[in-house]
Formats: sequence, structure tokens, C-alpha cells
Amino acid sequence: MLALYLLVVLLVILFGKDKKIESQIFAYGVVWGFVIEIVGTQISGYQSFTNPDWMGVPLWLPVSWGYGFILIKRVALIIAKNSPYTNE
Repeated sequence: MLALYLLVVLLVILFGKDKKIESQIFAYGVVWGFVIEIVGTQISGYQSFTNPDWMGVPLWLPVSWGYGFILIKRVALIIAKNSPYTNE
């Protein structure tokens, strides 16, 4: 399942317009997502997972963070494009 999810995310990035930028944003999101999840599981202990893969975190979760960062970028561009404040 993780391999299929990774494949879908990579295809979405590769067929996008900003391949280089989005791959950097994806990597940034994966790293920070993993750090945030480590803080939540290991340091503060406010969450736990039943079948963690590595250091108490499932491997699909940082990938979801990375794709979430890309999604935020794309939504921001859509909002900026259709905003009445940018069409002056």
C-alpha cells in the first residue's frame, strides 16, 4: 500500500508544471512531517500508533505531510490567480 501511495504521489509531482519546485516542497514536507510526528510520539507522547514502522511513526504519514505541503502550494496559487486583488 505504501509503494502504491508513493507511486501516485510521485506521478502527481512528475506531471505537474513545477516538477523541481514541487519535489523540493515534497522533500521539505516529508522531513518536517517526520520531525513533527517524532515530537508527538517520542518526546511529548500525546499520540501513538498501533503498528509503527520506524521510530514510532508509520512510513506513510510523512509522505502524507509532503503531499499536503504540495496541496497547500497549489491551492494558494489557485486562490492568488482568482483573487480580485491580484487582477488590477
